Amino acid sequence: MTSAVPPSAVPPQTLGVIEARERLPQILEEFRRGSQAPVFIGSHRRTEAVIIPVDSYQRQDFAGRAKALTSALGSLRAEGLTPSSALAAIMTQWTRGEISDEEMEQHVDALYGAR
Repeated sequence: MTSAVPPSAVPPQTLGVIEARERLPQILEEFRRGSQAPVFIGSHRRTEAVIIPVDSYQRQDFAGRAKALTSALGSLRAEGLTPSSALAAIMTQWTRGEISDEEMEQHVDALYGAR
């Protein structure tokens, strides 16, 4: 029995909370060795959470942020607007994960005197 199941496989095995806790060191070691396979956890074998390597999470998060930024910039351009260099710097920090969503909103609000 493996702790991680590739996404393309048959439905994933869901570890119970106690089993996941006991196997956490093994799961982390598999991630350190390069496994990218998610580990599913739940109660009564009903999946409620997923553990993935942090680099997988970051790639997904950054990709989503980059897509959101591209969409926002496209909307601005469609309206004939260009973001200021200060706004572009804030958005670049956010896209890279250097600042959180909340921090990005605070910086933008401060830049434009909102709220």
